[in-house]
Amino acid sequence: MKDRIPVYTCMISIKILDDLWAKSPAANENKGESLLAHTLSVISISERICNSLPISIAQRQEIAREATLCAALHDSGKVALGFQLSLRQTHWGRRHEMLSLAIASVVAKELSVAGLFAIATHHKPIEYFDDAFNGQQIPSDRSNLWQEMVNNLLIHRDLLIEYLKLISSRVNFKIEGFDTLPLETRLKKVWFNKKYQSYKIDISQRRHASLLRGLLITADHIASAHQFDLPEIPIQKDYTAIIHHAELKGNKILPFQQRCAETKGDAILKAPTGSGKTAAILLWSAYNQSENGRLFYVLPHTASINAMHKRLQIIYGEKIVGVLHHKNAAYLFRVFENDYSSTDASKMAQTVSGLARELYHPIRVTTPHQILRVALHGKGWELGLAEFPNACFVFDEIHAFEPLLVGLTLATVKWLKSMGARVLFASATLPSFLERILKEEVKISDECIVSPNPKNQDDKVVLDKIRHRVEIRAGSLLSNIETLVDEIKASGKTTLIVCNHVVTSQKVYEKLQEKFKDVRLLHARFNAEDRSNIEGEIQSDNPPNILVATQAVEVSLDLDYDCGYIEPAPADALGQRLGRINRKGTRHDPAKVVIFEEPSVKIKDSPMYLPYDREITIETVNLLRETEFLSEPLLTEVVNKIYRDGYKGDSKTEYEKGLKNPVITAFDENIIAGTHKDWVEDIIEGSDGQMEVLPIELYSRFIKLKEEKRYLEAKLLLVPIQIRQCRRLFAERVLWRDEVTEEYRTSLKYSPERGLDLEKQIDNIF
Repeated sequence: MKDRIPVYTCMISIKILDDLWAKSPAANENKGESLLAHTLSVISISERICNSLPISIAQRQEIAREATLCAALHDSGKVALGFQLSLRQTHWGRRHEMLSLAIASVVAKELSVAGLFAIATHHKPIEYFDDAFNGQQIPSDRSNLWQEMVNNLLIHRDLLIEYLKLISSRVNFKIEGFDTLPLETRLKKVWFNKKYQSYKIDISQRRHASLLRGLLITADHIASAHQFDLPEIPIQKDYTAIIHHAELKGNKILPFQQRCAETKGDAILKAPTGSGKTAAILLWSAYNQSENGRLFYVLPHTASINAMHKRLQIIYGEKIVGVLHHKNAAYLFRVFENDYSSTDASKMAQTVSGLARELYHPIRVTTPHQILRVALHGKGWELGLAEFPNACFVFDEIHAFEPLLVGLTLATVKWLKSMGARVLFASATLPSFLERILKEEVKISDECIVSPNPKNQDDKVVLDKIRHRVEIRAGSLLSNIETLVDEIKASGKTTLIVCNHVVTSQKVYEKLQEKFKDVRLLHARFNAEDRSNIEGEIQSDNPPNILVATQAVEVSLDLDYDCGYIEPAPADALGQRLGRINRKGTRHDPAKVVIFEEPSVKIKDSPMYLPYDREITIETVNLLRETEFLSEPLLTEVVNKIYRDGYKGDSKTEYEKGLKNPVITAFDENIIAGTHKDWVEDIIEGSDGQMEVLPIELYSRFIKLKEEKRYLEAKLLLVPIQIRQCRRLFAERVLWRDEVTEEYRTSLKYSPERGLDLEKQIDNIF
């Protein structure tokens, strides 16, 4: 054996256990993290996680035993001299997990093959082992390389035994002699081959291995983030009074909210904007929570998710509620920077955004795509096996989902229900056809459809409340701009102007700026830093008198303007815009809302209704001509008329494609333990069809932040634009790939007040 010891062993002699590291030292530190301390942390966190699983006590205890054994032994291979030297800047190139597997196979006889697999793959998916040294690092392969790895470990045989003794005093297992290790383990090589695993390994074993792997990985990640104080799962019914205080603001609970609080199982909630829909949702969740049950609050837009995250944190506490979407780190940085230095805020944002992907927050506000990540076997899907059973899922604003997303969501809901989950669909303007689909596919009974009851006086007040007086005006917003200016001057009221396109909003803003001082602009082509500042200002105690905005204003912003001027859109989109005008209906008279017949953007002198369907938009405008005073029931009636035929044509095809997705509908059959589907990331992160660009005015600041290693702050300077717009911008040489920053730079003009202007550029840059 001594003949096989590598020459470099003389470089270092590790004699005491404290010198065994789990990780390399951080900057300005002389010593890495102790292997023993890290392992004990992973064990402790694993126990906490298993005790909080939403399953029976007996099942928790059974899983906990295996999971803690995995936690205890997952890094034991790091005792190897080669690994320890690699933490001290000497490359080794071997997988310590395989050595951990061999050790676990000897000392933990009771550990199932699934547990051994979790240890072997807690860092790398099985695809890695197809290529890594032609699979020669896998114990079942009788190779010289594997023998060399074993010998390298046994150089530290005494240290290994001492380490295992200390660990076994925490998690009981029997230590046997380590004169040698077997060249084969109970985990056969078939587990490392996707094709063979799928038909040679039983589904239940693959599922169990995936669950243990997910539990081990998340415990390892949480411990590595040094987040040892995991939040307790709240018993939501204990928060009922807080819900009333935070959401009802002292008002009495309405009958429809009480019905939600007493509805058991899957349900549909139809409630007007500003009526207390969120309180009703939380009361339903409290009534339907199982022991250790999680809550997932799903919304379609990041702005609405961020707003709801703040609302729920007020009720349940900051650590209880997590936020999960592909830009959550940037959002969290803006939250933390008010109370911490930029460096600390950045570190905290990165840590907390990472925890949102772990088994950490018992309540999470997220996009539907993050739920689909699990259903489609995307990266990290295994955690869904641990936290989705018996959970409550709220899909709010379901009417805003695209047809494909509706189909995928309903396919996912069926799978969730097979694990005991309960689901609530909520909407202010739910089309009848979509309600029928939800009832049929999810099997929701009429008794579980909740909405304000016109026969009940308190609910009737909500339904009969007339918040808006609608006027349909000929022409477009821009063609009426002078009249609009005169009316705003005459009324003296706060005014919301909603445009269909960024270019229109910028032109309207430019005109109004000439006449009024207190005007702000909000659209999607601001960078995260400036947009956050604008949203903070317009939701402050002293908002601007005039706000010009695009669809960005539709999503969960707490705004309440006196009157409005709106470009044409389908009834459901108009409902969201109207929800920002006389929001609570507390003004003495209904708010005046002018809806223009035509959009302002034209192509070849023909109206362009993008991003909306032309026929639906025109029909909405025509139907609204028939009424002056608009109540919620009347708006819902308009929605039902324009969507009376439901999905048809391409929309129907897309919906059915999602509903019948073969990965979701045969979830268990498609399980391949230790792997994930890479293409899912394109769906999750690329779903909005956007790319980010760096305006030339912000280039020097971006470079400075990068040089200072303030990477998250640098990312906040990038501006999102639609990918479909890029071809023209590349052709016009106003957009190009910058090799220095590895970002797309643009010479289009940008300012914190106007955002990125696709029609104007900085001159003389080349």
